[in-house]
Amino acid sequence: MNLQSVAKKFLLHGDYMEAQPYGSGHINDTYAATFDQAGTRVRYIFQRINHRVFKNPVALMENIYRVTTHVQAKLAGARSRRALTLVPARDGQPFHRDEAGNFWRCYLFIEGARTYDTVESPTQAYEAARAFGGFQELLADLPAPRLHETIPDFHHTPKRLAALEAAIAADAAGRVRDCGPEIEFVMKRRAR
Repeated sequence: MNLQSVAKKFLLHGDYMEAQPYGSGHINDTYAATFDQAGTRVRYIFQRINHRVFKNPVALMENIYRVTTHVQAKLAGARSRRALTLVPARDGQPFHRDEAGNFWRCYLFIEGARTYDTVESPTQAYEAARAFGGFQELLADLPAPRLHETIPDFHHTPKRLAALEAAIAADAAGRVRDCGPEIEFVMKRRAR
C-alpha cells in the first residue's frame, strides 16, 4: 500500500511529506498524512474503508457526503472545527477506488480534537450525549431520500438479541463463563 499514490487521487494541495497509522479504530485503516503547503504543515485523515464490514462502500460514502454537506451548511463559519470535511477525489467523487479494489476517503484533519475509547467520568458521558443530541438536531431537517442502510439489520434489536443468545448457547470461543455479569446485564433488560 502506497499512501502517497492514494493521496494523489484527491484534491489536495502541497507536497506529501509522511503518513502514520492514526487512532485506535479496528474497522477501517486510518492514517494521518502531513503535507507541506508553502511552508505550513497541514494534516489530512485517510481511511481505507473495510469493505468486508461495509459491503456497499458507495452507499456509505453517499450517506457521509449528504450528512457532512448538510451539517456544514448549517454550521457556516464554524464548520472546520465542528464538522467533518470530506476532501473530494479528483474525479469529483467523495472517495477513490484504487487498483486493488479498496475504497479510500479523505478528511481535513481536525487539529486539537480528541477521541475516547472509554468513558472516564460522568461529565464526559454527559458531554458526549449533549454532542450527539446536537448532531441529531443538525440532521433533523435532512431532506429526503432516507439514508442508505449500510449494514442491514445493524440496529435491529430483536435480531441482535437473537444472535447474542445463539452465541451464548454455542459458546464457540469458551468465553461465556467469563462474561456472566455482562450477559446478566443484557438479559435483565431484554424485555424493556
